[in-house]
Amino acid sequence: MLFFLVGLAAIAWAGHSLITGKGFYKGCPPGGFDRTNDPFSFWAPTIIILSIGVWTLLLSLGMISFPSRSYHP
Repeated sequence: MLFFLVGLAAIAWAGHSLITGKGFYKGCPPGGFDRTNDPFSFWAPTIIILSIGVWTLLLSLGMISFPSRSYHP
């Protein structure tokens, strides 16, 4: 359940950034990074947060699983 909520929050955060055109991330200037004035500082974190959200959502739904650990005595 925790991965599901984290995934939804990350997707919502990235979606809000894409809709408004402003990215509010750690170390950003007041008002956030603008999509047109500072494209790298906007797109890089937005894509990373979106991919983390999708990955955790798929993980929580069971579509992706961690590799099984093998035990060697």
